[in-house]
Amino acid sequence: MIHFSDIKLIIWDLDDTLWHGTLSEGEVFLSNEIFELLKRLLDCGIICSICSKNDEGKVLSKLEELNIRDYFVFNSIDWTPKGSRISALIKDMGLRAQNVLFIDDNITNLNEAKYYEPKIQIATPEIIPELVEYVNEVEPTDLNHSRLRNYKVLEEKRNAKSCYSDNIQFLFSTNTKVEIKHNCAEHIDRIFELVCRTNQLNYTKRRCSREELLALVSDSSCDTGYVEVEDKFGDYGIVGFYAIKNNECLHFLFSCRTIGQGVEQYVYSTLNFPALQVVGDVSVHLKKGPAPAWINQDMESSDKGEKTKLSGKILFKGPCDLSSMVLNFDSSAILTEFTYIGLKHNSIEHQNHSVNYLRFPFLSDIEKKDLLEECMFNDAQMFETDLFNSDVRLVFLSTLIEANLAVYKRKRDGYLLAFGEYCNDLTNPDNVEGFLNDTLYCYSNTYTKEWLQQFSENWEYCGRQKASDYLNNLKTLLDKLPSETKICLMLGSETPYLANSKKAYENRHIFHKGLNDLLRGYAKSNSRILLLDFNDFIHGQEDFTDNINHFQRRVYYEISQKANEYIEQVFGTQVKKKSWFKKYKEIYVPRIKGWIFEHIPVSIQEKYHNVKMGRVK
Repeated sequence: MIHFSDIKLIIWDLDDTLWHGTLSEGEVFLSNEIFELLKRLLDCGIICSICSKNDEGKVLSKLEELNIRDYFVFNSIDWTPKGSRISALIKDMGLRAQNVLFIDDNITNLNEAKYYEPKIQIATPEIIPELVEYVNEVEPTDLNHSRLRNYKVLEEKRNAKSCYSDNIQFLFSTNTKVEIKHNCAEHIDRIFELVCRTNQLNYTKRRCSREELLALVSDSSCDTGYVEVEDKFGDYGIVGFYAIKNNECLHFLFSCRTIGQGVEQYVYSTLNFPALQVVGDVSVHLKKGPAPAWINQDMESSDKGEKTKLSGKILFKGPCDLSSMVLNFDSSAILTEFTYIGLKHNSIEHQNHSVNYLRFPFLSDIEKKDLLEECMFNDAQMFETDLFNSDVRLVFLSTLIEANLAVYKRKRDGYLLAFGEYCNDLTNPDNVEGFLNDTLYCYSNTYTKEWLQQFSENWEYCGRQKASDYLNNLKTLLDKLPSETKICLMLGSETPYLANSKKAYENRHIFHKGLNDLLRGYAKSNSRILLLDFNDFIHGQEDFTDNINHFQRRVYYEISQKANEYIEQVFGTQVKKKSWFKKYKEIYVPRIKGWIFEHIPVSIQEKYHNVKMGRVK
């Protein structure tokens, strides 16, 4: 039995269902009864979608020809099975399956949909006369088709989301604004509609009459508010309502039209986590945590972040991928020392290994010159560091490189130098051909047989540094730093990256665990050591990108929030969160410019440069 009053969405099959005939075999015919039904459904606030096995281009052309294309949203038109497509469609629209009716002339398709979504309502086209009768008796409530417009906005948002590599990046791009207002009596009809109709994000499930609701919002002892949301896709109007008495939520509910944007968590955090007894199932679970940073990000960065100027500097020192974490901060107090491309166009990362940063800053000019002449992989810039500056009060120091590099000892004086993958010994004659033909990683250095021979005569391979040696280096570093400076160690993943194919990364997770356990024990006895553990933010293989040290943006975003908590511990305030617009400029504008200059003639590049320099107009 179909429960017509529960229907919010009808998913239509096309051939021999919405219209008569099969599109791929010839002409099809849309009856006037169906045409009028579609219009009446929209007037009643019931949305229509399509799930069809067909050629999408032909279907869209036919819908346009029949003048009904704009009546449908979230269409799924291809030749794959329908069950999973219907399930995804329902989730994308933020609906419950019991509020969806799927009409199809093929009983197999109906049963398949029921398999994926057991609570969905299904029917063959024979149900259409009953549906017509029902909607003709119902009072139209949406003559301006606002629900259809709202779902078209959601559809546009879903399509835009597919262009981003992860959800957090997309959410920052939406420029979501949330405003809480309190003149509830002026909007009692909309609020009453929310109280009566919302289910998925209705946390208390309390229903009441319009009169009871009006009395509640007029009660001076009760804190009530409604929530308005807008983003770059549109204005959603009033999407939420809460009523709190004696710090307990009587009502806490939201429309599903903004589901997935974190609005409910933002409000819950802003209200300082009032007591909330959740009744029944809800689509989003709340937690006592910070408000989502992508909501009101401009206001957040100016109002909540860095209320006072930091009394010192913060240094982030480690591999270049940590820039994905620092990218979330907007503060002149932050210094960075990441992997960089040197003057010889080679990759310089070994300055961030403990063997090197304990020695490089204290070398004489003559000693530095010797290292530059002896070791072609070195660069003059690598000797420079802010690590030991007196105004640096907090250092975020990555331990990831300790597992990777080899340590070499100079034969004439015992000087230690870390460089290159530990598994590829520069002094081993068996590796010469691999370095010469680039099958062994060279950090973009161009080795010669003569240079490799000379290096092996002057330096001795010592292998990878032991965890105990790193701990000793850490203690030495603490002695060299001002006594008030704290170090936050960034601990590597103990979850293996299963898609690894590189020898240098074999069993890297095992090395990480041994080092991490040693450092965790030491941190318990030394208050100057803080720990930022990637393992707290890794949930599975989907969180890695291309190796065990590289993560999805979600991981870097969440770990940056924890880093900001440590910053607050040291400085008494957090640093500002960078707006999405600034991130966009820093990440994508250089990429776009680079792409453009790679694809335009040199003559035009030169002309642009001359204009920029004022040489020509």
